[in-house]
Amino acid sequence: MTRKALIQKLYAEDGLRNKEFLNSLLAENFILQWESSEGYHEMNKQAILNLADELNANYEFSDVDIFSIVEENNKIAVHYLHKLSTLENPNSLIPIAKVMVIWEFEEATILKGYQISKLA
Repeated sequence: MTRKALIQKLYAEDGLRNKEFLNSLLAENFILQWESSEGYHEMNKQAILNLADELNANYEFSDVDIFSIVEENNKIAVHYLHKLSTLENPNSLIPIAKVMVIWEFEEATILKGYQISKLA
């Protein structure tokens, strides 16, 4: 599978909440540098896997609308809208964040992520 196909699968198949898929996709020394509306966060692989557990525990479904995806060399940039449905109201998707992220690959795994997000 190409790098771009892996990223498309990440977003199309609810991979942000799929701990097994994330574990195979992220390098052991993965780091995400994230500028959010709440401030700066730096997350390693284990923190991302924990976040997947948290998303699964608190939300029924996750959906992503990709506006743009661009690949250059070993980097893939994605601009998307992230939506979630709550356990209490699983039939209603709520936009939660607008995101711009650059994923940096090493072979077939993601080594680094640079993300900026704001509330939708």
